[in-house]
Amino acid sequence: MKKCLLSLALCLALLTACGAPVPPANAPGAAPPPEDALSLAEDETPAYLTCRIVDGAEEGNLLLAELDAPLPGGRDDRHDGKSVYRLTLTEDIPVDLDGQPASAGDLRDGMPLEIAFSGGVPETFPARLSQVCSVSAYSAGTPQCPGGTYYDLCGLYLQVLDDLWRRDPALNGDISLASLDLSQAPGGLLESEKAALCWRFGELHGVEVLDLTFEELRDQGYLTASAVSTPAPEEGDGSSPLWYQWEDGCLFSITPNGNHQEEVYSLPILFFNAEKWRTPLAAYCLYDCSALWPEFGTWDGYQIGSEMIS
Repeated sequence: MKKCLLSLALCLALLTACGAPVPPANAPGAAPPPEDALSLAEDETPAYLTCRIVDGAEEGNLLLAELDAPLPGGRDDRHDGKSVYRLTLTEDIPVDLDGQPASAGDLRDGMPLEIAFSGGVPETFPARLSQVCSVSAYSAGTPQCPGGTYYDLCGLYLQVLDDLWRRDPALNGDISLASLDLSQAPGGLLESEKAALCWRFGELHGVEVLDLTFEELRDQGYLTASAVSTPAPEEGDGSSPLWYQWEDGCLFSITPNGNHQEEVYSLPILFFNAEKWRTPLAAYCLYDCSALWPEFGTWDGYQIGSEMIS
């Protein structure tokens, strides 16, 4: 009888143990996590990305354009010059500037960055980097950002395009599409910088933005053509001139102004024209614009030679 009672007690004890809840992994007395759950800094080698701040430094919400070459002395393994990223800086992301501890508030648009992260890039546009470990920034005049360059060129063109948007607002007040033609913009924009400018321009003005030229818009059917009795600025393939218009969109373009090719200056200077267009009789142009860069710094505004409307 005693043996039966003992066996029954043991069975009850086993059943109680099997039904007891398992303590959470972080509870006192819980088993330590497996070795592969260690932090990135302890068990992984981070990936490195070299990019430039296109916009958002003041807010700490960075729009980044990938560069096409590593910085001097850098460890970058991603530099095809085509990708666009978003990075929101938080207090737990260490930031240094020119090799010294800094904060997100020390960053400026136009600065090149080297970002250490886990290597993961989710499929979004702009892309976002997974597990950012650190951000290293470089100011103008350092080996990573030498003088004599168009520092924050994207910032200049974003300002020009915004100014153009505000001129004669009736031209673009009712559009649902816009296109930025930066294919001839002087200064050597990377493909990533052009894409970032398109994205930011659309964010600022609430429109979908394409990156097509006039010819591409025409060939892809965005423009409406009609025959006219007198020669028009754009001509079709047939014998009758054609009049093109973009009924629900507006084309913005920045092109070089070649009237200053023989002029020589001691500091970098750009000459360009900026135009928005819907039809040959609905366009606005900022003509013979110029922007001057100091040796170690960024542009301080730009000059407009004249403004024309049609």
